[in-house]
Amino acid sequence: MQTTVRKSLARGFNLRTLISAAMLLLSNLGFAQEEKITVDISGINVERGGNLVVLVFSREGFPIKHEKALATRTQAVSGERMTFTFDAFLHDELAFKVLHDEDSNHKVTKNWTGIWPREGLGFSNGAAMSTGGPPDFNAAQLSRGEAINGVKMRVIYP
Repeated sequence: MQTTVRKSLARGFNLRTLISAAMLLLSNLGFAQEEKITVDISGINVERGGNLVVLVFSREGFPIKHEKALATRTQAVSGERMTFTFDAFLHDELAFKVLHDEDSNHKVTKNWTGIWPREGLGFSNGAAMSTGGPPDFNAAQLSRGEAINGVKMRVIYP
């Protein structure tokens, strides 16, 4: 009798342990919070209207080839500060660009020179336009961890 009770307790313990481990694993898989990237944009000139477009790039295509962006978010301009949220990317290096798309053509509209933008732009990591044009990827680059900790950009107008 005592042996039967011990075997039953041992089986019950193993079954309970197995069920508990399975529930823990499933809860971690099904309910784990996804990592997000929050991009805070400041310096928006609301009176210019239009849309704010935020683009996320890996090295390829930055900053000119918008069609190569990993993700794009567009919102109507609604305030001097706006926030955009993206699911985190698996890329180790990212760069962000913000365009105040005043004419809603999804492109950077240039001034009379055909070189300089007529609309506001901003880049991650404090990178900015220079006499040579837009910054390269290395200037705007953030690590994945830095991006997950939050991205801050300021729109600069010509």
